[in-house]
Amino acid sequence: MHYNVPPEYYKRDLWKNNLHHTPAKNKFVCFASFAVLMKSSIKTTCICAFFLTSITLFAQKDDNYLYWSATRKLTANDFVIKTNNSGAGTCFAQFYFSYEVNGFDFMTKNFNNKVHNCIIRSASWIDTAYDVKVSLRYQQTLFDLAEVYARHFRRDLKENRKKILKGTDFIKELNAKSMTDFSKRRIEYDSDTQSGTNAIMQQRWEQQIQMELDQLKEFAIEEK
Repeated sequence: MHYNVPPEYYKRDLWKNNLHHTPAKNKFVCFASFAVLMKSSIKTTCICAFFLTSITLFAQKDDNYLYWSATRKLTANDFVIKTNNSGAGTCFAQFYFSYEVNGFDFMTKNFNNKVHNCIIRSASWIDTAYDVKVSLRYQQTLFDLAEVYARHFRRDLKENRKKILKGTDFIKELNAKSMTDFSKRRIEYDSDTQSGTNAIMQQRWEQQIQMELDQLKEFAIEEK
């Protein structure tokens, strides 16, 4: 079934910051989300929206949340909404980082399982009238690039874990830095590859991203 894409899916320009403290559980949880739109016109335009909001728990691992995996690649079925020549663009993926840190984590030596890089499937769409293979390769590259910065975030949490004794405000700053760094890098990627349509540059970026993931493998979530 095909759907018309609501304008709000690709006309967002949001940046909200909020860190939620749940006294009962002494947990600090933050949800960081960013969305990317790929346009199919000659002058390819990509819109990236970032917003932070607070949640009380990690997103439950149900079918709506697709967690980044080194072995599982994106498929068209991962995009719940299907369009057909909508004119809005070729694909849109709603990614997010979520993290949870509590007051005892100053003793934690590994923060890998406390930061997650995911896609919200029900808020993501793909135009099946366009070259789906190209769209998937583009979104997979962005997903991989996001994982690079999720690993930066995990590394920074580990290196600064003793600061948790004094509070967790600094974690919001670390998260914002990771997101800002990702945003700048994404713009560079889009420019170099024309949003994934330049095959030679696309391959170079894939190789570079894979090299960075390998260098940061210490901060990868162990897949079961």
